[in-house]
Amino acid sequence: MYHPIHPECLTLIQQGLQFDPLYGPELSNHLPMALIALTRCGASPLQLQRFYQHHTPNLQPVRQQGHIQETTPELGDRDSFPVFHQQFRQQIAAQGVTPTLQEWLPVLLPGLAASAFHALIRLSYALEADDADEIAMALAYWASEYQPLGALTLTDRYQAEEQLAQAYQRFHHVHIQPWIITERIREVVAHPDYRPLAAVPDTLNEADMARLTIGYYLASNDFTLLHGVTSFDALRQLLPYVPDRQLALAYYWQAYVAAFCSAQTLHPISSSPMTDIEADWPSWFSAVTEMSDDHKIKLAYSCSRLYQVFPFEEYLTAIRMLLAHPESS
Repeated sequence: MYHPIHPECLTLIQQGLQFDPLYGPELSNHLPMALIALTRCGASPLQLQRFYQHHTPNLQPVRQQGHIQETTPELGDRDSFPVFHQQFRQQIAAQGVTPTLQEWLPVLLPGLAASAFHALIRLSYALEADDADEIAMALAYWASEYQPLGALTLTDRYQAEEQLAQAYQRFHHVHIQPWIITERIREVVAHPDYRPLAAVPDTLNEADMARLTIGYYLASNDFTLLHGVTSFDALRQLLPYVPDRQLALAYYWQAYVAAFCSAQTLHPISSSPMTDIEADWPSWFSAVTEMSDDHKIKLAYSCSRLYQVFPFEEYLTAIRMLLAHPESS
């Protein structure tokens, strides 16, 4: 169903390492993630080259380490990115990818909201490409943008579906000011109405998380909730490397709920049954390879992957909706 990651894609990813993970007003560089998603959907080398040329003019050179040697970079300190980058490159070269991930993922998971989930997502794609340099870049990105949301607590007072229903009731009329998602999440966490919802249900399961993240995205077509779908897919790619799967799910859900409350458009999940849709992966993937919107490319790819594990028709509905309006906002 999926195409292999061919050498032309890996070459472009290597070329793309000259660009920083951030550009402009705290925007995330999606270039390597979109290149991998396009390749897996069957994009030709020419299509990848066109995408690369279209997306690179706005990117910025990767930050370099200054003359002063910093030996103890601090999580969440953006200025520490060059030092983290150097350290992760050295550690992966010395120990390998798997030991590095096994050491660092438990450290990074409490801050997986970093850069609106983009560091988590970038790392999952880097692992799919099996590119050590891109993995080091993604880890440094995550470490330097690390965004913890407070102590993780569990509760038996509600389940995930009820928690989001309560969050909808409390926040769907609340005006959250910043337009950058990371700042919106910070504002939510400081909001008094968030505190009664901050505890994570102790009955979390992946099927419910999958159903709720795609369901609320479809109900709202909200840009923030789009990231809930792609980041859940990314988290699942990292779970084999973490010692405590349930703890990783809990940290993810803590971040998702905060992001959910920050969404600019919230609607309850529709109770109407989905119309039967027959998947047409070859033609759908062919259409994806012609798209230029990196978020929508990644969303279509994530929906296709998640559907293989959780066969909810909502994933097919989302793909068909994207392809009906591929370049709409």
